Amino acid sequence: MLWYFDRPGYERHARVRRAFSDPLDSAPERVLHGFVTGTSSGLGRAALTRLRGFGHQVMGCSRRATESSEICLDLADWAAVADAVEQLDVLDFVALNAGGMPPEFATNADGVELQFASQVFGHFLLAHNLVRSGRLRPGGRIIWMSSGGMYLARLHLRHLTENPRYDKVTTYANVKRAQVVLNEAMAAMPLFADFGCYAMHPGWAETPGVESSIPVFHRLTRRLLRDADQGADTLVWLAARKAGLTPALRSGAFYFDRLRTNTHLTPLTREARAVREGLVQALWERLAPYLA
Repeated sequence: MLWYFDRPGYERHARVRRAFSDPLDSAPERVLHGFVTGTSSGLGRAALTRLRGFGHQVMGCSRRATESSEICLDLADWAAVADAVEQLDVLDFVALNAGGMPPEFATNADGVELQFASQVFGHFLLAHNLVRSGRLRPGGRIIWMSSGGMYLARLHLRHLTENPRYDKVTTYANVKRAQVVLNEAMAAMPLFADFGCYAMHPGWAETPGVESSIPVFHRLTRRLLRDADQGADTLVWLAARKAGLTPALRSGAFYFDRLRTNTHLTPLTREARAVREGLVQALWERLAPYLA
């Protein structure tokens, strides 16, 4: 499966899609309203640009506002996330894309490691409060941008608040695994019963984050990396794909290159039920003051 993650893999899959026609690239049924996190560069900016190019009304955010990001929002600042929900219009989809690998261990104001605080806890808070406030329409879509790196990780929660041996890359893989686990859990929650919860990964894509955070990998693979548009393609497809097409999207599923795919390549990365339940319990406990 890993050999499909590169640019040639994307191009092979795209040729198959063209043979059967691609409804995403036809005129949309209606203008969608959406929100994408982490749109200052890379995959988030590519997704934002493409969705707007289809005519959809999409807002973005990043920790530092840019010309492509109307809202300045740090997902690790949970009070700010709760406030931001109150400023958003009613949406058809929210794409939980913001990422990042802090070089040193740090926590947010609520004592949770920054990658988990923003990419898991902050994103779940955003989705939860959008649903509870009625700002995500019934039938709306919640899309997690995970990473192929999660295939190397088995979920653990022991470093949520402290980690004397912090490594940004292994932490990132664990966080991305947590997103996939959480997506499955959300699909089973009554709160999200009327919504579609989807996770996906972009393959190996050329982004500023990859170049700065894992430079050796970037140097060895840069001739084979997907561009940002190719990496963002499945996110755009999940957000804008017309309803009623077959096969139907499956809430709780994991997607790659517009197809549902496995979440594990080996049984060694399967987490225990207690760990899955522990992740959800930690969310409810830590986020309680900010939940709508």
